[in-house]
Amino acid sequence: MNNPQPDIRIKPEQLLSHAKKLEPFVDRFAKTLDAAAQVVDPMAFGLIGQACGLGTLCGVAQTLGSDSIGHAKNVAQEQIDRVRTWSQHVDWREQDVKASLEGIHLD
Repeated sequence: MNNPQPDIRIKPEQLLSHAKKLEPFVDRFAKTLDAAAQVVDPMAFGLIGQACGLGTLCGVAQTLGSDSIGHAKNVAQEQIDRVRTWSQHVDWREQDVKASLEGIHLD
């Protein structure tokens, strides 16, 4: 029994389109990191909040959150870079095959 094979050919334009779709995520992560860099004012919690150390707790949570967002931003940027590199390799390979085929003469 023959199963139909999926078409696994990928065009460089498809890869570049995918990379462009990821770019807004990197921008959002960068903006979120900028916003997270705004230090929480301990006075925002009032006297009781200060006595309970809410400013310190928020600072720790803020640092952990910033680290996670920073990691997500880096991963998204790495993915974009890899997809663009993949696109270049596909394009180069197609050009090499085309040049090889054009070099064949059956005269």
